[in-house]
Amino acid sequence: MDRQLLTDLKEFLTERMVDNMSTKDLVEYVSDDLFNYFDKLGEHEFLEECRNYWDEEFDEVVADLSSTSIVSEESGNLGS
Repeated sequence: MDRQLLTDLKEFLTERMVDNMSTKDLVEYVSDDLFNYFDKLGEHEFLEECRNYWDEEFDEVVADLSSTSIVSEESGNLGS
């Protein structure tokens, strides 16, 4: 099989598989893929992605997550 035919076959299989996925499956696949992509980045590169995405709201998002994490940790310690 020549290279072009192999590429065409890959594209066609990809198209068919995506066409047969439910919206839920697509969301799960993309979410997993993005998380794995972010997880492989170094801290600096990941934070740069975050800053580019949230722009001026980045600090607010971090603050919100920090306060949510603190509340979660405190409620988790109640059972101890």
